[in-house]
This record gives sequence, C-alpha cells and structure tokens, in this order.
Amino acid sequence: MSMHRRTLMVIPVLAPALIACHPGGGDDVAAAAAAREAALAPREVHLVTAEVRDERPTLQLVGEVRPFDSIAVSPEVSGKVDSVHVEVGDRVRRDQPLAEVDRATYKIYLQQAEAELAAARADLDLATKGLERKRDLLSDETIAQATFDQAKAGYDLAAARVSAAEAASSLAQRNWERSLVRSPADGSITERMVVAGQWTDVGQAMFRLAVGDKVKVAARVPADWAPRLSGLDGFEFSVGSSEKIRRARLYSVDPVVNEFSRSFEVVGLADNTDGSLRPGMFANISLAAPETARSLWLPASAVATSDMSQVMIVEDGTISVHRVQVGRRLDGRMEIVGGLAEDQPVVADVSGLNRGAKVRIIDDSPSS
Repeated sequence: MSMHRRTLMVIPVLAPALIACHPGGGDDVAAAAAAREAALAPREVHLVTAEVRDERPTLQLVGEVRPFDSIAVSPEVSGKVDSVHVEVGDRVRRDQPLAEVDRATYKIYLQQAEAELAAARADLDLATKGLERKRDLLSDETIAQATFDQAKAGYDLAAARVSAAEAASSLAQRNWERSLVRSPADGSITERMVVAGQWTDVGQAMFRLAVGDKVKVAARVPADWAPRLSGLDGFEFSVGSSEKIRRARLYSVDPVVNEFSRSFEVVGLADNTDGSLRPGMFANISLAAPETARSLWLPASAVATSDMSQVMIVEDGTISVHRVQVGRRLDGRMEIVGGLAEDQPVVADVSGLNRGAKVRIIDDSPSS
C-alpha cells in the first residue's frame, strides 16, 4: 500500500519534466487549451420569426355514405314466397313489383268470394221480385200482412248477404293485390332478407329500401373543431378511388360531443340521381372552416420534438426553452398552434443545444 502511494506522488512531480522533455509537448498543451476555449465559447445561432399565414383550416376525414331514409318493406299477407324480382343494389320505382307471395292461393280466395257474391246477388234479385209480387197482392188484399212481412224479411236478408259478399270480395281482391309485394317509394334495395320458397308472415321484413334520390354523407369531427364550424353550409367529398369531387349540403351537426371519442357527427346531403353513391361506401371528406384563420409556421429545424414540442429563445446570451403546441407538418415546416407569439424570435436550428447553453446571435439571420 505504501509503495503505491509513493508512486502516485512522484507522477505529478515528473509529469512537467516529461512533457518538457517530450518533443512537441508544448504544442499539445496549446491545442488542448484552444479546444477548451472553443468548447466554452458561445455558440453562434441564427434567429427566425414564425411565418404568418391567413388560411381556411381544412380537415381531412373518412366518413360513410348512408341512405337518406330507410324503409323496411314487409308483406301484408302471409304465405310462401313464390318469387323475388329484385336484388341488392337495384334501383326501383314506386309500385314496382318486388316479390310474390302465394299468388295462386289468393287467386282462389278471390274467385271463391266473387262466386259467393254472384250467388248472393241472384238471391237478392229473386227476393226483390218476390217482394214486388207480394206488395201487389197485399194492395189487392189477396194476402195477409204477415205474408208480406215475411217476404220483406227475406228481401232484407238477401240484401244483407249481398253486402257481406261484396265486403268479402273486396277483401279477397285486396289480398290478391297485396300478394304482389310492391315498392312503397322510389329508391334502392340495400338489403334482401327472403328467398323464393320460404314462408313469410305479415309484418316480417323482406327488403330494406333506401328512399329517394339523395344520400347522407356523415363523418365524426374532433371536438376542438366545433368553434370553427359556425356558418358551415356544406363540404366536399369523393368516394372510393374516384377523383370526382362532389358537394354535400349541410344536413345536421350533432349538438353533443361523444364522451369517449371526443368527437361529434356532421352529416351532409348529396344528390344521387345517377345511383352511383351506394349506402355503405367510404367517403373521403374535406371539411373546410367557413372563416379564415391566422396560423404560425416555423422551420422544422426550429422545433425540438424529442419528449415534448419546444422552441428555444435567447435571453441574456443563454438558451431558454419554451413549450409549444404543434399542428400540421407540411414541406419541412411545422404549424405552431399554441405557446408562441407572432413576433417572437426563436433559434432557427435547435440541434445540439440545451437549456442554459451560451450562444451568440448572428445578424445575417435566414428568412423564416
């Protein structure tokens, strides 16, 4: 242990002598001193101010195409489905046949009702003639009043049977017509729930019909966009891979922000007279704010984003760090949406700098 101590004490004493004896030793010392001086010297930096732009903020969203209104088409009679005349995606007109339900059976019911009506009318005709004869005989006092009353009752009964037969015939006619399921409105078939041969009941949905020549286009919008949409009257959109830009008129704005997604729904109304917009399609929506807004843009090199977004400001020759909020990134620039004044100069390139570093501002600052 004592030998190690003596050796360590000798080294500092010998070091100057060794350096002095070593060729070029003085140059190494000077170089080290110069390096230390350069490391401690303030770093030269350029300052920039944010570029101010007046623009309409635009939000790109993915939404969906929905039917304007949707109707469940159901049969008004029960029976076996004879045939189906439409498929999903077909456009139909009002009263166009969609399916047939047990048409043969309802035709038989109609024929039976018509025959019963004919028989009832024949009975009424016979009762009418008999009553007329009894009325003549009664006037001649050939028959008693009771006989005439009996004839009158027979006539009334025959007339009632005709009324009942007419109602039954009308109902059979109506059911016969209802056995042909027709479209209640113009629109497109979006769902088919029956096939030929299956049984269907009254009220059971057979088809779903998207009504009309318009569709809804809906998307969810981030909650922080709510203040920007005052005065919005519509938006542009496209569907699928098509480059055709369409216009949707504003239909509704959800007044409530969803507590889980922190978003609300915006719905537009678009023409679909050509039928090219099918409910369920994805829509690429471009939502532009009605009013222009000022935005600040800095070069990406002026913003540190390792942990949180920051810019660096020079105060009394040293670096001060300020936290900012960033938005879009376009063409090597970043939008500053909070934390920075319009005329606040910041360091143009923050690489290699940290809080408290000594700097010297260079006058020939690059343009922002």
